[in-house]
Amino acid sequence: MRLRASTIYADAWASWRRDWNLLTAVAGVFLFLPQLALLLLVPAWPDAPELASANPDDPLFRAWVDAVGGWVAAYGIWYVVVLAITVFGQFALVAAYLATPRATLGKTLATALRLLPRLLLAWAIFSLPLALLSPLLLRLPFLVLPIVALIGARMSLVGPAILAARPIGAVAAIGRSFTLTRGQTLLLASVMLSILLAQFLVALPFLALDQWMTKYAPNPVARVMVDTVTAGASALAAIATALVQVAAWRRLGGASSS
Repeated sequence: MRLRASTIYADAWASWRRDWNLLTAVAGVFLFLPQLALLLLVPAWPDAPELASANPDDPLFRAWVDAVGGWVAAYGIWYVVVLAITVFGQFALVAAYLATPRATLGKTLATALRLLPRLLLAWAIFSLPLALLSPLLLRLPFLVLPIVALIGARMSLVGPAILAARPIGAVAAIGRSFTLTRGQTLLLASVMLSILLAQFLVALPFLALDQWMTKYAPNPVARVMVDTVTAGASALAAIATALVQVAAWRRLGGASSS
């Protein structure tokens, strides 16, 4: 079947209009609140110094590296925790449509939590080739975004496969995703990138304003308002991504082949 971006957007929009109350309830707890807490409570990444040269022996550069190391040691774990929660939250949104028909929200969340290790294992397996390519990507950074977009498109149906084609393992889910997305890679990559671009354009001015207020005009109330918009944009992007995954799974025959 040949997909069109307009069809995927239309399906996702129809799901949003019908189920926005359920989607926002799940996203509010697992996507919005963790991101907002991160923005409000965790200090920003240390600013990079303005170096006269790229000499790694420069004292300013070494001081910045030490500051980054200290920041990671103190706060890096919270980014990992929030990432795990948000991955679960988006997976739970997909589970609301594909896990068990007419299941209660509690059962849907329990199913998503039980199957989450398979999703993480699938991404860990597929990350191994990327790790081998990392030296090349560091030398050719302009390739990073296209490669990530293409990989994201081919892997976009792993979560739906794990939920809807049970019982299925991580490797089999990767195979199912690759089979269903064959010939649709560029379309799915463009749809996913459009969501990320929209999130970036909405959040960018508010992130810049947050950084400016932190440095020059601290105002807790204003920061809460600004960071609420930023976290909201992130949560809406995650909802859109989950709905696109569900729409693509159904349109590409995942439901009938499971």
